[in-house]
Amino acid sequence: MKEDILEQLVDGYFLRQPSTFTKHNIKFKPSQSDIFSLDNKEKSKYSVSSDIDVIAVHLNKEGLEKVSVISCKSWQDGFDIDFFFDHLTDPSKRDKKVGTGSAWKKFRELVEPIWAKAFRDAIKRETLSSDFTYYIAVTKLKTNKDKKIDDFKNCKLFIDNLSDNGKNKVQIEFLELETMLKQIFNEKKNTTIEATEIGRFIQLIKATGMKWK
Repeated sequence: MKEDILEQLVDGYFLRQPSTFTKHNIKFKPSQSDIFSLDNKEKSKYSVSSDIDVIAVHLNKEGLEKVSVISCKSWQDGFDIDFFFDHLTDPSKRDKKVGTGSAWKKFRELVEPIWAKAFRDAIKRETLSSDFTYYIAVTKLKTNKDKKIDDFKNCKLFIDNLSDNGKNKVQIEFLELETMLKQIFNEKKNTTIEATEIGRFIQLIKATGMKWK
C-alpha cells in the first residue's frame, strides 16, 4: 500500500479510532457461477480482479456505522462530482477515458450489477455484514457549478447496486483529506507516540507549534 499516500492516511485515520480494525487492498472479482452464461468476449470484462482500498470494522458500533468501506481517489486536482455523476448514470458516457481507464472502471461496483455482487460478496466475506457505509475518500471536492453531492449520495442506481436492490442497508458518504487532518489536528495534544502514520505526522506538526487556520 506504500504506493498510495491517501490509502495510507485513510487506513491510519480509521485504525486510530477506538475498537476499530482495518484491512486494505482486498481483491475481488465475479465468481465463475455469476458469469457462466456469458460468451467469452463478455467474460473478459470480468477476468481481472479489482480491489477494495480499505475496509474498517468498528466493534463498538452497529448498523450502517459498523462497517466502513472506503474507495480512495487521490487525484491532486480533486474529485469532480458533477463529471462522475453524469458519466456514471448515463450509459452512453461511461466509456469516457479518465486517466488510463474508462470512467465506469473507477466505480464499477456502483454501475455494473455483476461487479456489484462481487463487491458485496467480498464485504460479506471479510466482515460478516451486508450493511455498510461506502466512503469515497478524496483529496478535495471540486467546486463546480452544480456540485451534485446529494444527487451522487442518493442516486438510486448506486444505492441499488451496493444494497442488492434494497435488501441491505447502505449509505454513501464523501471523506475529504482536510476533514481527516483537521479532526486529528484539533484533538487534545498528547505526548504519547501515536500508533499510526497519520497520527505521528500530525503529532510532529503540532510539536512545531503550527496552528490550523
